[in-house]
Amino acid sequence: MSENKLFPYRIGYLSETDNVEFVECNGAVVAHIPHLCKVVDTEMKHPAKWGQFIALLCTKGSVTFTSHLTERKLTENSLFVAPSALLQFKSCSEDCEVYIITFNEEFATDMHIDFRIVMPVLSSLRAGNVVMSVPSDVVPHIKQKFSQLHGEYLSSCNLSPTIAFYRVQALRHIYAAFIFLFCEIVAANAPEPQPIVAKDRSSEYFERLLRLLSEHYKTERSVEFYADKMNLTPKHLSRVVRNFSGKSVHQWIDNFVVLEIKNLLKHSDMSIQQISYDLNFPNPSFMGQYFKRITGKTPGEYRREI
Repeated sequence: MSENKLFPYRIGYLSETDNVEFVECNGAVVAHIPHLCKVVDTEMKHPAKWGQFIALLCTKGSVTFTSHLTERKLTENSLFVAPSALLQFKSCSEDCEVYIITFNEEFATDMHIDFRIVMPVLSSLRAGNVVMSVPSDVVPHIKQKFSQLHGEYLSSCNLSPTIAFYRVQALRHIYAAFIFLFCEIVAANAPEPQPIVAKDRSSEYFERLLRLLSEHYKTERSVEFYADKMNLTPKHLSRVVRNFSGKSVHQWIDNFVVLEIKNLLKHSDMSIQQISYDLNFPNPSFMGQYFKRITGKTPGEYRREI
């Protein structure tokens, strides 16, 4: 299998290295990686951006990763979900086994999956990115559903175009059932709403900043912009964020931007000039100086080394 833009790693490479099982279907991918440790230090060690929905399920062992610069850990029968995420895998145990599901909005639209139903489930989770436990009796059901998907997918590969068309439609409906199974797990784990007065104000401000950064980091890099969005003074926002996280607002902005540059250098065919324009830099030279100041390498050096 070739590279798939929805799944930001080389599917063909992963399949060849460790018999990783993939099912691809017009805007959705489900992957079973039985030995994650074999690929974390190679193909999957670089930060990568995922689309409108990602769920990462650990069924054995443990894995540590960052999501938008926040470190998280999955252990056996635990699940990470997010409406979108910039992930970087850090380490995992030798016996780590994971399932990954991701899909885009076009798939949901074609399948008549109403995002007004799916997204409230996700947005009910704090900061939109959480780790939760999965009941042990649910995991076999997930594995069984994946086996069904994978079997149907493999059997459709050698069918005539006319027959394959109907097989793909069947696959898409199995996908939809798979997605709602994950939403069921999320809904069961969603916390009860808490009064705003009971929430730590610094934590609330920091979460709001990260959500705003996720939406605007490509075009807005001033503390003043984010402070204005939050109805705070730049000085107050800077003090709160540094006291809460140990990093300045400028550092958080820089980290978001640099991770995206690394993601595009590794996982896209965009030229350095195209990347600089996509991230709203005035020119490639300016982006190169910015990137080197933070990483110690030019974008070209980083791309050659990976």
